[in-house]
Amino acid sequence: MTSVRTRICKNLHAKCYLNEEKALITSMNFYEFSQVNNEEMGIVVTKSEDPALYEDINKEVQRLIRNNDEIKVTVEKVIQNKIENKSHKTGHCIRCDTEIKLNPKVPLCNKCYKSWSKYSDNAYKEKFCHICGKKFTSSMEKPVCMDCYKKNKSLFTKK
Repeated sequence: MTSVRTRICKNLHAKCYLNEEKALITSMNFYEFSQVNNEEMGIVVTKSEDPALYEDINKEVQRLIRNNDEIKVTVEKVIQNKIENKSHKTGHCIRCDTEIKLNPKVPLCNKCYKSWSKYSDNAYKEKFCHICGKKFTSSMEKPVCMDCYKKNKSLFTKK
């Protein structure tokens, strides 16, 4: 493969990845949040095993390509995540204090996230600091206590 063409279809939630041999149609976004927090499903169709279905998919993809704008994607080398370089690799769910991966952008365990996502209130008062686990009035927008924030400011600064 020498190139990738990327299109965004405004009202299409599915993702379709197609090459000369296979087609993958899925609901899953390719980032960790989808993997951890969502129920996802997909199907792979191989041209050699089901040429008619592969061709139907290819025709629909070509129709979508004609009707939507191409976007350009720039690829850069990713510098290792600051969180992974910290001595802290685990955090605490801000609702139930379960030990989870340290990630201030996703400070709830799967179970609590599913409950929270019904309302998605970023200011909703939670009970624990995501880093140290101490009792603290936290929220999705402020998941850590002031002491942990001061010690770990680099986790919260945008580049």
